[in-house]
Amino acid sequence: MERHTIDSTATSTLAPKLALVLAPTLALFAATGCAGQTRLTDEEKLARVEEMVEEVERRFPEVEAVTVEEVGRLLETGSVVFVDARAEREREVSWIPGSITSEEFEQDPDRYADLTVVAYCTIGHRSSEYAKRQNEKGRRVLNLRGSLLSWTHAGAPLVGPDGPTNRLHVYGKTWDLAPSRYETIW
Repeated sequence: MERHTIDSTATSTLAPKLALVLAPTLALFAATGCAGQTRLTDEEKLARVEEMVEEVERRFPEVEAVTVEEVGRLLETGSVVFVDARAEREREVSWIPGSITSEEFEQDPDRYADLTVVAYCTIGHRSSEYAKRQNEKGRRVLNLRGSLLSWTHAGAPLVGPDGPTNRLHVYGKTWDLAPSRYETIW
């Protein structure tokens, strides 16, 4: 068997060349992590949320939406009730303080007749569907524009079983767009 030796001067000139070739690849790997998905900044996540919200609004033009800022003014007057339109497994992680489930609302909708009813989910699609169904029954229900993703980007609080939390169930990987200070689950 033939043996090859490596000249130490060859390796000393090869190392910088190899580093130049590998640096972009290593930088890309570091930026994307093991999953190969680029980590977005909070600003990029918010821009993506806005794109998704615009798609929801195109699908549900008949559903009236209210922004986080607008609903903040309603909260100050105590004239709003939030209805969580998500599945139970999502609600178990966190929710908007004081919100009720869709089941609770439907048990006695007349109880909330004097309040502005605002439905929410992760991005607003399911809550738009819910609001549309309720509106068809003669109940005025608005959709929280951007729902929990807009809520968290605005810095509004969430609570969980043990009180205030930074955990959020985002339904699935596509909706993993909460600000970086949140621990997302799906």
